[in-house]
Amino acid sequence: MILSSDAVFQKISDGLKDNEAKAKAVNGVFLYKITKDGKAVKEWTLDLKNAKIYEGPAKGVKVDTTLTVSDEDMVDIAIGKLNPQSAFMKGKLKISGNIMLTQKLAPLLKQADAKL
Repeated sequence: MILSSDAVFQKISDGLKDNEAKAKAVNGVFLYKITKDGKAVKEWTLDLKNAKIYEGPAKGVKVDTTLTVSDEDMVDIAIGKLNPQSAFMKGKLKISGNIMLTQKLAPLLKQADAKL
């Protein structure tokens, strides 16, 4: 299944290649669960300890933070149309695990936004 948010993760991945040191400075592993019509349809792992992004569950690393968001809302967050904090407050973005670590993600997502 091809989702609109796939492009967001591709841009983040492209940005990582240019900024491995910045990614490794985040020093966390994030699992994104992307939903469509309320059902999880795809997972993406952002392994920023090793500067890798890939589709699917985490391989050989412990996930620090899991984020669940709809495909549409992920795109809106990436392009700056939806603020991540307000998405969280409205229940559009669910976060479990180390919530504070997600604040370090913002600069990487902004980088993706500039390229979308």
